[in-house]
Amino acid sequence: MKCSYKNSEDPGFSRYTAETMLPLLSQLEQELSGVRSSDDIEYVHRARVATRRLRACFTIFSSSLPSAHAKQWRKKIRNLTKALGEARDLDVQITFVHEYFEKKVTDSGNEPLFFHYHEEEFRVPTDTTYPNQEESVECHPCERKPGVWPYAETIDHKRPGLECLLFRLVQRRLMIQPDVVKVVNTLEESGDLEAIATCLHEQKIKAELADTGESSHYAYEQAFLHIMTAMQDLFWYEPWLSDPDMIHRHHEMRIAAKRLRYTLESFSGLFECGLKSEIKMFKSLQDVLGDMHDCDVWIEKIPYFIKDEKERALDYFGNPDFFSWLEPGFLDLLENRKKKRTELFRELQNLWNSMKEEGFWIRLEEKISIPVQYSFQEQCEQDPKGPVKIALISDVHANLPALEAVLFDAKERGASAVFNAGDSIGYGAFPDEVMTLLRSSHVLSVIGNYDRSVLSKKWKTGRPKSRDKQIAMRYAYHHLSRENRAYLAALPRQHRFRVRGTSILVTHGSPGSLNEYLVQETPETRFREIAQKSMADIIVTGHAHIPSMRQVDGVWFVNCGSVGRTEDGDPRACYALLSLDPFSIVHVRVSYDISRAIDALRKRHLPDSFRRIISEGKPLDVVSEPEDSL
Repeated sequence: MKCSYKNSEDPGFSRYTAETMLPLLSQLEQELSGVRSSDDIEYVHRARVATRRLRACFTIFSSSLPSAHAKQWRKKIRNLTKALGEARDLDVQITFVHEYFEKKVTDSGNEPLFFHYHEEEFRVPTDTTYPNQEESVECHPCERKPGVWPYAETIDHKRPGLECLLFRLVQRRLMIQPDVVKVVNTLEESGDLEAIATCLHEQKIKAELADTGESSHYAYEQAFLHIMTAMQDLFWYEPWLSDPDMIHRHHEMRIAAKRLRYTLESFSGLFECGLKSEIKMFKSLQDVLGDMHDCDVWIEKIPYFIKDEKERALDYFGNPDFFSWLEPGFLDLLENRKKKRTELFRELQNLWNSMKEEGFWIRLEEKISIPVQYSFQEQCEQDPKGPVKIALISDVHANLPALEAVLFDAKERGASAVFNAGDSIGYGAFPDEVMTLLRSSHVLSVIGNYDRSVLSKKWKTGRPKSRDKQIAMRYAYHHLSRENRAYLAALPRQHRFRVRGTSILVTHGSPGSLNEYLVQETPETRFREIAQKSMADIIVTGHAHIPSMRQVDGVWFVNCGSVGRTEDGDPRACYALLSLDPFSIVHVRVSYDISRAIDALRKRHLPDSFRRIISEGKPLDVVSEPEDSL
């Protein structure tokens, strides 16, 4: 199969993709024979982990994989993950009950009372034929008279129930093994594993022939965005860490933590430190969440198990007396898992709080953002001896024609990089197109207050009260692709750079708040307070939609104005151009095709007020008609 990387402009990232995925693919292939023979439960465990990591890679590295085949490959790997999942869960449960039995049952060394478990007979033959359950497990309750057991006075009351539970788990594990083998055989016979390997090897060779490295700007940008997105997903569950009964949210949080860990592992090769300490911390977090989930499974499963065994005893003996011997073991395990779950929840809270108090999340964000910032610094200083020009933009607000005109103008004026101070969406007709253009143009962006309000679906809470503002938020959210929505959510609140010895801080409102306005009328005492804390030479902001510039205590405060929604009466797009060596900052006005922006709003049946704010360059509150009910 001929394979070519989708992102042909960055073969280095394709090379990194190949060098990350090939070892995982090799590991999976090595484990499959062991999965088939079932000689050791660790084969299933290692194969399952490899499939999960491969699936994560198919998502993370999608831009470097052939889309026509990657979807099919991922589906095949997912089918194997699913088959291995139940097998692994049962293996873990069987091991746990064994260990629990040895620890809790005082006479565990005696002959089994409920059934005979011969461990050597549970190994599945390599020819995938399976013995009958009766041949592997001798279960003979009929030999016992109801309510009468040998050694009834001396046996541990928990023992019969735990033995019964173990028997049922082993039964189920034997039953599903043929299905596991079938999925393994189907995958191997399909030739998909070989096709994936061929594609990855071809990408690697092409990149090597092009003499490209792995650590490109695109690679670091992808690492930053994917890790930040996974962090945002995990943090979404933080409110439920105060409620021990939100079991389904804790389960989803476990999956989010695992996804973040796999993302870190996928990109660890880009970083000199390998992100080892961060991955280790997430392993601890994932372990606690995983142990909690195991407890939740038992707590949910045991009552159903009790019901089933009670019905079996009634059907077999005609009365429930036999079940009375089993119930104590079931209830003991249930109570134990409830208690353990409570302990683990407290452990989770303590671990999460310590991660926040010790600045773990801040350090991680800084660590993954530093290479991106260095890459942009190199981009800014393409000519070490020549002048450096950086375009500073903000508040595009989904106005694609305005953004296109500004980017073209900045390039014509010699700008080597573009920094965006946020609020890229809202009010304009092109939210998705704007985000795509910002990304493809390698504009380094931060998130704005409006961006965040849209992503949080703030309009659903009845805020803001203005109907037009609610429409703007709803439209922006629903007209963003899933990929661009995730990209926007991953953007940080601020970026710091040092170019030619000049420290530049880019944020939306102020370093302390996305909603603060830094304008010409802001008191000098406030500027001085920010200047002392910022440790920056230039602070770039937006939010106000009106351009301004001020120097306080040696720190330059530059408000870019607005690209797509000016509010000073001049409808032309506005941005700032920063020059270093020699130093200068100027605001630039750019004419653009306003009629195109207005026509798009009309075609999408958006409020007339949106067209007026663009054509008149005035705030929404000025051009909107009064709304009596709001």
